[in-house]
Amino acid sequence: MMTLKPNFQQMSRKELRTYVLAHREDDEALRIYMDRLHNESGIIRHTGGLNEEDFNQLEQLIERRVGNGNT
Repeated sequence: MMTLKPNFQQMSRKELRTYVLAHREDDEALRIYMDRLHNESGIIRHTGGLNEEDFNQLEQLIERRVGNGNT
């Protein structure tokens, strides 16, 4: 049975994020979500390389946000 995918373009960023987390194998949804994040204003981007401490801090931030259920 073929399942229809939701219309990712009509989803809010929060809805799309929830979908991506629930359907981690859906590369199309992830690509659209990442494109949207890349093009969204107000997002702080780091343009330099990351060192080990940066990765550790990023990992801790992600764990806190995922653990709290934040968007």
